Amino acid sequence: MYSVNLNVFQGPFELLYHLIEKKEIDIYDIPISEVTDQYIEYLDQMRQFNMNVTSEFILMASTLIEIKSKMLLPVKEKEDDPRQELVDKLLEYKIFKDASEKLKKCEDEGSFYFSKPMEEMALTSDSKVERLSLKEISIYELCNIFVSLTKNQNLKVAKDDKLKIYRENYSVKSCTEELMKKLRRNNRVSLFSTFKDKKQLTKEYVVTTFLAILEISNKLGVKIYQVDTYSDIIIAAV
Repeated sequence: MYSVNLNVFQGPFELLYHLIEKKEIDIYDIPISEVTDQYIEYLDQMRQFNMNVTSEFILMASTLIEIKSKMLLPVKEKEDDPRQELVDKLLEYKIFKDASEKLKKCEDEGSFYFSKPMEEMALTSDSKVERLSLKEISIYELCNIFVSLTKNQNLKVAKDDKLKIYRENYSVKSCTEELMKKLRRNNRVSLFSTFKDKKQLTKEYVVTTFLAILEISNKLGVKIYQVDTYSDIIIAAV
């Protein structure tokens, strides 16, 4: 037993272009006899596998046979190449094919990006839409960006002693509860004000609070936003 993998083509020009590309044939000098034989052979295979051979494929086959018969006749002076009309259509098909492949590539690349929803964007007209690539960034890089954001606000973060092993002072749960309590009291929480309230601001607290914000972002009735890049992060009740 053996299996045959038969490609499915959307139309006759796709099949014809495939045959030309597969054999690396010069599209301006098509060996019409060879291409016609291969084209008809493929249609025969389609019939054997009970595939639907539409009138478009049959029309192309008859066109190729007609051009093949004209090529067998003696060439008259100043007579147009009988392949020229077919070549023009194939070149036009190639333009649209290349364009569709580029658009598909852009679509695939765009699937790795998410832009901010309209309601979360800055209200100023000169604001730029920030794009975060999910393909190129990790949670560790995200935390580092957040720490650099706090430095931009002149918040002094105490350095941890890497030689010491210590018990964690904060948890995501405790920081989440702390932020939610403030939110219930004031309906609005400034993250940088929360940091400035701390007598000694540690990297552990900064990162844990950031993770708490990510946790809060999943809750209904809560909105988290910035006015612009590197500005304060605001948690507000909707």
